Amino acid sequence: MTNELDTETPRPDRQWTVTADGTDLAVFEWGDPAAEPLVLVHGLTDTHRVWATVAALLTDGFRVITYDVRGHGRSDSPALLSGFRLDRLADDFFAVIEAASPNRPVHTCGHGWGAVQLWEAVCDPRANTTIASFTAIAGPNLDHFGLWLRAIAPHVRLRAGDVGWWLRSVRWTLHPVPVARRLYPPRVRTLLVERLGGVSPVPARIARTWATDLVAGGRIAQANLLHHVRRPRVRRTAVPVQLLVDSTDPFVPAAIYDTSTRWVDRLWRCAVPADHWLPVTEPLLVAEAIANFVDDMRADLASITPRSS
Repeated sequence: MTNELDTETPRPDRQWTVTADGTDLAVFEWGDPAAEPLVLVHGLTDTHRVWATVAALLTDGFRVITYDVRGHGRSDSPALLSGFRLDRLADDFFAVIEAASPNRPVHTCGHGWGAVQLWEAVCDPRANTTIASFTAIAGPNLDHFGLWLRAIAPHVRLRAGDVGWWLRSVRWTLHPVPVARRLYPPRVRTLLVERLGGVSPVPARIARTWATDLVAGGRIAQANLLHHVRRPRVRRTAVPVQLLVDSTDPFVPAAIYDTSTRWVDRLWRCAVPADHWLPVTEPLLVAEAIANFVDDMRADLASITPRSS
């Protein structure tokens, strides 16, 4: 486990603030301001720093934009639990891209609950004109997941092994603060991961705000997970979606993604032989996957765009 005090982290070229619903969000940029925009969204207990190496690798072709999700890092935290609902988090994303790229659709990628937030955004009607592509890493659409659970309910005894322990871990979201106080010293995260899945230690960049980041992450999970799983909505999107799926991920079983194919018009699914924390452990793989997917989307667009005479 490494700490931001002793790890050389690529620094952003620019930093600014956007306000959404009265909440100030810290935004960070890498690369040429005139390049094609790519927005990266981090997951629970992380900050924009988790994307630093991926962002630096992509600056040759993109203007890379990241931000600290509300309650994390240098962004403000809402007082009420309702302020962490997915619709509010999606509004934050749209506020960032409206300020950063008001006239040009953005490509985007989310990791963990960053992907969960972006699923909410890409299924919003605003996405049709503002989001060019979406890459999801280790984060499902919660409504699709809830619909999937309903579909397998008659066969739950046969399929419980896919999600049983993961559903039991939902209890953690009900009491995030006591858990935060007892279990979150940075080295403990690596210990827990080793015990859960036998995966290698995680060289995550722990920010100075790690204590408040954990509490905010717990509040996001508490505000959304059971709500969407119990009362799933039909959520469709025409945005091209790429899923990077690790079949050995101890946190997100691959079967969770199965039903998304029904609700996504254009979906690509790629198996990745790596662990849950891909942006940190395999930044080159992530950067290449995003860049290649965007190139494919550009090629598809060029093939259907009429040539001028």
